[in-house]
Amino acid sequence: MKTISVLLALAAFFFADLALAGAVATSVTGTVGVQTGTAGPRVLRQGDQVNQGDTVFTGGSSSVVLRFDDGQIAALTSNSRMQVTSYQFNRPARSGNVLLSLISGGMRAITGLLGHANPDQVSYRAATATIGIRGTDVDITVGDNIVAASVNEGSITFTFNGKTVIVSTGEAVFGTNGEITPGAAQDVFSKLPQDLRDMFVDLNSFTNKINDALSQGGNGEGNESGTNSTPSNGLAPGSTGGSNASTR
Repeated sequence: MKTISVLLALAAFFFADLALAGAVATSVTGTVGVQTGTAGPRVLRQGDQVNQGDTVFTGGSSSVVLRFDDGQIAALTSNSRMQVTSYQFNRPARSGNVLLSLISGGMRAITGLLGHANPDQVSYRAATATIGIRGTDVDITVGDNIVAASVNEGSITFTFNGKTVIVSTGEAVFGTNGEITPGAAQDVFSKLPQDLRDMFVDLNSFTNKINDALSQGGNGEGNESGTNSTPSNGLAPGSTGGSNASTR
């Protein structure tokens, strides 16, 4: 009987640790809100918790940086909407999964411990595109009938309309009208509509806020990506693109 009680206690601890996993808003500028399910939206303030199933949104001239328990970073630019579709992190086992869904606007995502330990368990959605990661610092934007991504460090798989390309550091890609266009970051940048260009520029200006989030480690889990949060080849004016992305 005592053995059963111990096992039940361990199981409760395991599932509680998963259930409590989430993110903290380390930086909030302007108007930022969060909505859980069908409940009404509420104001998101610095230090507030965001959990699996929550949708975070920003207003004009607003931004937010979220730091998840495993060190994963998600930063949203103005007029953005992102759902934490799935986030589970078992700290003792160093396992779990991440699925962040960018509905509109722009997001910069830097993977944490889970992205390094189990990269196949971390992915992002952007409109109808799916993005897989390999130790990644990536900017993602969603506009009218177009989705784009730029890799600052690491690499991604970008799947759109049944096609997949691999995009590496200094490269970018966009999907629209059922077609994928990969290439050097600056080449792709020059083909994007102005609103998406502006989003990329905004995302690449978050360096100090992201560095602050990476340094906090409030749950004993640092960001293990080794990522320099200053974009090396992102979609910003004057950046240098890499070689063309390869099709898989």
